[in-house]
Amino acid sequence: MGKKRLRVEALLAAASSPVPPPAADLIPDATLAEDLFPEDLPRLLGLLARADLYLQDEVEVALHPTLTRVWSRAGRPGQRLVQAPGKNYKQCGFGLVDWREGWLDFALADGRRAAPLVAQLRRAVARSRQRGRIAMVILDNLGIHTPKGSRLLRVLLAELGEDLVLVYTPTYDPDANRIEWLWRALRRTVTHTHQRQRLDDLAADADRWARTITPAQVLSQIGSPFAPDQQPVGREELNHAA
Repeated sequence: MGKKRLRVEALLAAASSPVPPPAADLIPDATLAEDLFPEDLPRLLGLLARADLYLQDEVEVALHPTLTRVWSRAGRPGQRLVQAPGKNYKQCGFGLVDWREGWLDFALADGRRAAPLVAQLRRAVARSRQRGRIAMVILDNLGIHTPKGSRLLRVLLAELGEDLVLVYTPTYDPDANRIEWLWRALRRTVTHTHQRQRLDDLAADADRWARTITPAQVLSQIGSPFAPDQQPVGREELNHAA
């Protein structure tokens, strides 16, 4: 476990306590503390006491989803035919989740661009300000997520100051950002089981899923310690909501 992963895990664990524990108590192995200890962890823990902790990530909504499992009987020729609805049109879903409460902000855009991300971060900050708190957001190192890669984000950070704090996961570590686990439910319920011929219909399904999944179900999907005993949302609930 490197410093970035440890920083994220420490914040997720500390968020479950009304008063975050000392940084040294969150290091899994005291003998490795000197090598693993993130220098900014004490500062982040100090901010966490008055911060909403959010997880942010994007997910692809495409007419041609990735094929994860296609089984054939042993010893029989031929493969299963999978219908493909022509050109693979896509949209990008931007998601942001409150780690403690399961509040979900979800918006679709034409691609992974900085403008929808900045708009989403503004909504998170506005929500936290109304609660008398700051917004601390865990996200990955995609170019649009970093001040170096996005001029719009640089401007936003300069404008908001300490009302918005970004914490980055390792370069590729899906399990470090638990909102990735929420996308498994979206794929299982909407994008990988659909028979839609138009992207607009599929996008409407994804948007409906995001509006009808409950905070308790979100918390259950992302493995939050605040989750009650709740079953993941399924296709039956989605169809009923439609």
